[in-house]
Formats: sequence, structure tokens, C-alpha cells
Amino acid sequence: MANITNYLKWRGDITFKESSFNEIDNLIFSELAYIEISKKDTEKKITVKNAINKFFKKYDEKQLAKKFSLSKNPVSFLEALANSKRFGNLFITNYINKVSKKEEKQFSAMVIHINFNTIYIAFKGTDETMVGWKEDLNMSFLSEIPSQLEAVNYVNKVVSWNKCHIYLGGHSKGGNLAVYAGVKCKKKIQKRIKFIFNNDGPGFTEDFVMSQSYLNTLPKIKTFLPETSIIGMLLTQKSEYKVIKSDSIGIWQHDALTWQVEGTKFITLKEVDETSNKLRTTVSSWLEKIDKKEREIFINTLYQVLEKSHIETVEELTKLKLRTIPSILKSFTKLEEETRKIVIDTIKELMKEANRNFNRKTILHGIRIMSKKRS
Repeated sequence: MANITNYLKWRGDITFKESSFNEIDNLIFSELAYIEISKKDTEKKITVKNAINKFFKKYDEKQLAKKFSLSKNPVSFLEALANSKRFGNLFITNYINKVSKKEEKQFSAMVIHINFNTIYIAFKGTDETMVGWKEDLNMSFLSEIPSQLEAVNYVNKVVSWNKCHIYLGGHSKGGNLAVYAGVKCKKKIQKRIKFIFNNDGPGFTEDFVMSQSYLNTLPKIKTFLPETSIIGMLLTQKSEYKVIKSDSIGIWQHDALTWQVEGTKFITLKEVDETSNKLRTTVSSWLEKIDKKEREIFINTLYQVLEKSHIETVEELTKLKLRTIPSILKSFTKLEEETRKIVIDTIKELMKEANRNFNRKTILHGIRIMSKKRS
């Protein structure tokens, strides 16, 4: 099966002048946003090729694997991207990367210049840090998170100097930020936005998707979800979406490097699978029964317990060692009685909804898939 790495090998020698921007290019730019660029290299501009090569020099293969812990074969993808005629010589400007434990914010973005009058603003998805995932979870009880506000300010700032055509996009949380920024940025900028791409990003609060500014922007929003979409089914989505075939299973379909392409189009399916629909029903029912204050207490408490156990990355959480578990349990027992009760009741409610929508065999199968090491 073909993916975006194959696309780069097939069509990487065809420039944007010869073949215009398409939905696959969108996904490639969204994945490019996951690399890191030094401040020194973005004070002016840097080519995609040079940015990737410097990224490779900064980190060895083991470190790169950690940074792309949810992606399969990212090095092959980035190598093909750097060496392609279509993308390698494009310029990147205005790179920014901000991670703040205090603000519970993880934000990164870049501007990719497709030609002299067209840019793609790519927002990075959630990185490997726990603070990044904590910010995602905060969407369940906050009307807006720090990264969303940062995304709006970023768009207003970086496109104020010219009158170019604009694409916004991102993968995972990056897709959510792209939509939020497109809805909330200045009206004179909104008029220049051609499309906003949300590649399996989470949804929004009901108030946001019912706002007039969101409804006005809706025709420009293009949403792509894998068949077993988990992240993209969280919270509320109002835009129509295309379902993309993946060569992976379960939660690993969130990895955009597994999405299947044919020519300049994704290979699509009629609808998301039963697992996605049941998960959406489960989470929606659960959130309806837990008020925003209880959600906040639950999420903040779990994060604090993990923080006290010195777990700072997703990899550390997934590779939890037996000797760490007693300290986690100890932190939990030290919680105030009322807080501990809210956490326990919230978990019970989630399990109750899961049991209602999934049978035991399905749940155990899902756990095995999530814990299985990828080849």
C-alpha cells in the first residue's frame, strides 16, 4: 500500500508550478511541523532540506524515535521530503516553539512558502511531553486553551505583512489549532484563507461549534479521519469529513504516515468503523455525566500524581516500571478524601459507559493493541 512517503518518491520531482497544491501536500506540511528548528535558523528563512538535515544532526536515531514515538518510519519520510524537488527547496519562516509547564501550554508552528503569494501555516500536534497531553485534556473543561489563543495571535502576526493566499493546517492538536485560528483571526485575514485542514484533530466545545464565526468558516474546513479515529472523535465536530484508509490498526491509525494515498488523493472509505462510533458515544455520555469542575479536578489530580512520580514524557508513562507504581499509589492515597472520591467516581463512570458500549472481549483486545510494540 502507498503512503505519503511513497508519494514523495513518486511525485517528489514534480514542482508546485507543474502540479498545484493538493490534500496530500497538506498532510506532508502538517507532518513537517513536528521537526524542531533553532531560533538562529529562522531569524530569516531556511529551506525544508536544510531544516531537516540540521534536525538529523541534532538528534541521533534513538532520540528521533522518542520524538516521533507515535509515528512509524519517520526518518524515511523526512529523508524523502528533504530530497524531493517539490518540497526540499521551499522556505520555512517564523518558526516558533513554546512549552510551558506553568501555563500548561505546548505550541509550535511554522510558515511554509509554497510560492511567492501562497503560504501554508502548519501547527504542530501534541509532542512527547506530558504537559502537551495535559493541555489536550484541558479542552474537556476549558472554553479555550493557551495554545489556541497563541495560534490566533500567531496567524494575526505572521500574515500582517503581505497579501498572500493562506492555507492553515495541522495533524492531531495541530488540526484543532488550525481551525480555531481560522475562526478567530482577523476578518481581513479570514478572507484570504483558502482552506483549513484538520487531520484527525480533536473537536471543540458545543458553544464554539455553534458560534456564528465558526459556522461562517465551516465551508473552508476540510477534515480527514482514519477509519478507526480516536483523537478526531473527541469533543464536537460539525464539519463534514473524509475517512481515510490506513495500513495500521486501532489507535496507531492516528499516525498520518500510515494513511493510504493514490496519486494526489487519499484512498477513502464510506465511514469510520464501529470502534470509533462506540468510542464517541462512550466519551460523550461520560462527559455529560461529569460536570466541568469534576473534569478539572480529575485531570489535574492525575497529572499531579504522575508529576510527583517524575513522569514527564509519554514514553516514560508507557514504559512504567514496577518500582514506580508504589510511589504513584502512595501519592494517590495522600489525596484529600473529597478529591480521591471524585477521581474514583469519575473512573467508575467511565468504565460503566465503556461496558455499556463495548463488550469485555473488545476492551481487552483494544488494550492489547495499544500496548503492542510496533514493528
